[in-house]
Amino acid sequence: MEQTDQLILDTARRLFSDHSGAEVVNRAEIGQPPEALCDAVMAAGLPLAWVSENAGGVGGSLALGFNLIREAASFAMPVPLVETMVANLVLAESGLEVADSWAALVFDGGQLPVVDNGTVTGVVNNAPGVVSGSLLVVPVSDRGLIRVATFAFDSLAIEECESLAGESRARVILENAVPVQLSPVVDNMTEDGLRQFCALVRASQIAGAFEKITELTVGYVKERQQFGRPLGKFQAIQHKVADIAGESALANAAVEQAIRMLSEHPEPFSGDNVAFLPVATAKVVTSEGAATVSRLAHQSHGAMGFSFEYPLQQYSRRIWSWREEYGSEFYWSERIGKSVANDICHGRAEGGQVWDIVSR
Repeated sequence: MEQTDQLILDTARRLFSDHSGAEVVNRAEIGQPPEALCDAVMAAGLPLAWVSENAGGVGGSLALGFNLIREAASFAMPVPLVETMVANLVLAESGLEVADSWAALVFDGGQLPVVDNGTVTGVVNNAPGVVSGSLLVVPVSDRGLIRVATFAFDSLAIEECESLAGESRARVILENAVPVQLSPVVDNMTEDGLRQFCALVRASQIAGAFEKITELTVGYVKERQQFGRPLGKFQAIQHKVADIAGESALANAAVEQAIRMLSEHPEPFSGDNVAFLPVATAKVVTSEGAATVSRLAHQSHGAMGFSFEYPLQQYSRRIWSWREEYGSEFYWSERIGKSVANDICHGRAEGGQVWDIVSR
């Protein structure tokens, strides 16, 4: 990582530590917004991490942004920072003006709304990060090509709801809606490119949460006494902790590989076949690991892990939610299988390429 990126990441880590925490997350979930955290995040320019300096942003690399996302997930950040980062990158890539407050990418991996004669029609059932006053960034289909439209929050029919973790979600209904901004066709953006990018965002969040769950579990079994000695002294508990740490290491390795591959391409939303396999693998590994990590962590904690005051439940509920969004492990596993089968059917198995993919 470049020195500037590392400085930004260190600053963000200190900011999260100073202004976030288990109590802040719990208060946000019961309707007490973390205003100090919101102000600090905005003042630091973190929502513009992926926007170039020429466009008023931080000018960070793709790697910086994804590492920032992992860091935010490790604090269970109760603000739509990640969604705003992604929305601003989409705006920048499409040549539109970036948001000066919170923004949300109105895309759930499903069918895109359609633009016709300057108006947009369609429904997005599970748009993340849609909060009151946010700028809504909507990728739309124009005869199979991608354009980007923006809307004010109050201009659309929005059914607000929450994820399993209490994070903002919404069903957004567009009926001949007139956008505030509408980009020309974005040549370097495809529907599957958006899906792959957002899947890697969720994989990065899960990997970040795994690191925190590992830390919480190790700390708890060291301190909690049972039968006259710490839980961590029991072999059965040691095995559970080792399995959690192993899943975390595997998930973070898969995510880092996908980030490296995506960073080598100047067009992050193109849906390049080279980036497909590592991105799909990262989402499969992290989503599969979500079940194992949460189960073992809660078994190690016992009843304490389910209490509202203790932070484990904040992370387990988040990874349960994130694992399903932008394609579950089953969706991406099927796509990997079809990709390999397609290579075989089209004679691209020469030189051991298919075996290399299967055994990697």
